[in-house]
Amino acid sequence: MELIKENIYLIRNKKIFSSNTYIFKNKVNDECIIIDPGFDTELIDQEIQENKLHPIAVVSTHGHFDHIGSAAFLKNKYHIPFYLHEGDMKISQSANFYLKVAQLDHKIETPKPDFLFKGEIDHLTLNGIDLEIYNLPGHSPGSCIIKIENNLFSGDIFYKNGLGAGSVPKENTELLKRSILKIFDIFVDEDLVLPGHGASEYLGAIKSNNAELKNFLV
Repeated sequence: MELIKENIYLIRNKKIFSSNTYIFKNKVNDECIIIDPGFDTELIDQEIQENKLHPIAVVSTHGHFDHIGSAAFLKNKYHIPFYLHEGDMKISQSANFYLKVAQLDHKIETPKPDFLFKGEIDHLTLNGIDLEIYNLPGHSPGSCIIKIENNLFSGDIFYKNGLGAGSVPKENTELLKRSILKIFDIFVDEDLVLPGHGASEYLGAIKSNNAELKNFLV
């Protein structure tokens, strides 16, 4: 487990499909929120146990299989709620179908959300941790940025280098362009982007240096 900032941990999932799982820890106690748990269920749980963390919720930026792979296990083991945007409810419940389409020999327990975010902007406070949820569709209908303090958990909207655009279920490139331009308007350059794959980077640096993103927006 890698420490990204004082209270943000990164677990790089390598089982089946590479992705990032983040753990945001409360600064005053050991409570934490698990964001986008991937396929490495045992590794994620091991890191929680070894670091004596106390999970209080699972939140996914969107419903694709590599972002909900361990959600059901964690929800059930720690008796905590799972949060997802309503726009990705159908995608999340079809995760095993899409795994088969992607020719990945793996199945997950499909997690049932306890709470669904609705609309363009939602707010949530979990034991003193404030989350702002922005629905920014394109990569999927329910793709969101989860903002906690000046940290943007961005899923697969874009990366430090490159773009989340590709042949994925329910993707809409025109919506994605509009959402990315909206991100540039809503958030500031000093916000740290923590994507679903690859390294984190400040938003201003991504805007300046991500050539693929620039070309996509032309």
